[in-house]
Amino acid sequence: MDNATGTFWDHLDVLRKGLIRSLAAIMAAAVAMFLMKEFLFDTVIFGPTRDDFPTFNLLRWLTGCLSDDAASITVEPIKIINTRLSAQLLTHLSVSFWAGVIICVPYITAEIWLFISPALYQNEKRSIIKAFIFSGLLFYLGALTAYYLILPLSVNFLGNYQVADNIENLIALDSYIDTLITLCISTGIAFELPVVTFFLARLGIVTHKFLKTYRRHAFLAVLVIAAMITPSTDIFTMFVTALPLQLVFELSVLVARRAERTEQK
Repeated sequence: MDNATGTFWDHLDVLRKGLIRSLAAIMAAAVAMFLMKEFLFDTVIFGPTRDDFPTFNLLRWLTGCLSDDAASITVEPIKIINTRLSAQLLTHLSVSFWAGVIICVPYITAEIWLFISPALYQNEKRSIIKAFIFSGLLFYLGALTAYYLILPLSVNFLGNYQVADNIENLIALDSYIDTLITLCISTGIAFELPVVTFFLARLGIVTHKFLKTYRRHAFLAVLVIAAMITPSTDIFTMFVTALPLQLVFELSVLVARRAERTEQK
């Protein structure tokens, strides 16, 4: 354990300064995103609705390698509307703020680490810093999976699905933003399963044999989670969503095995 002496008020002052620095970093990033409105919305937020989005280009390339029907993959544009006077300004402000939070997550994590590290032993530091890094990478990987895989497929399907030809889809701005945020955050949290499995295995609550035994049940659970995450009744989109989640489960099996070996040592 490093030098962690000091009064309660000393530690509270260190925490206060860390919070102020984190908030200042978030606000700076949010202001930068607010000024980059065209990039933030046209490129990032509404990118999955465009025909030239990388996901659709990749699908065309893969289809072209297998057959001559690459041109058959088309993305019909969806119409996003606003029904409230101040909604676009409020959306600009809120999206800029959350973009600033996402950008500053590594810095916020570093501030948390600087606050708690003096009270940890050297072996505890190594374990916790690995957990910080691994969980952060998994969350970002899950969010990117939702953004580049689940969201464009869901938007393309739901945005153009019609029960009758005379009914036109007009997507509300807040509905689209809520769908994007929900998908990215929920998928990012779902990708934290290996980290949770690691600690449960270290505590002896689960084992890799237990996970392998119930692999079939896990696959059914993954399908249910995919159906809940994906705001679509499209079976193809659900299975595309379930595939990375199943891979995360298989990674959890490997993590549990390694945790058991570490505990035995």
